[in-house]
Amino acid sequence: MKYKPRETWATRKLPPLTLAEIERHLDMLARLMVDAGPRAYLYLPVYRRVLKEQEKQQDAEALIAGAHARVRRLSGQTEARSF
Repeated sequence: MKYKPRETWATRKLPPLTLAEIERHLDMLARLMVDAGPRAYLYLPVYRRVLKEQEKQQDAEALIAGAHARVRRLSGQTEARSF
């Protein structure tokens, strides 16, 4: 019998982050950095990582929007040809 690790709060599957959630995290980090004063540089690795996640999410959303636009264009061409 195979051992199946028990799912815990720390190991549960999480839904993908939305752009709005990433923005909230960036806001929170910015506040923490301002409050940290001269030690704000300690937050830089985390802030950079969240910025990268924001860029990835924006890129993904742009690609998906482009795919939707392409399908709408194709649908319009198909409808125009059928007349």
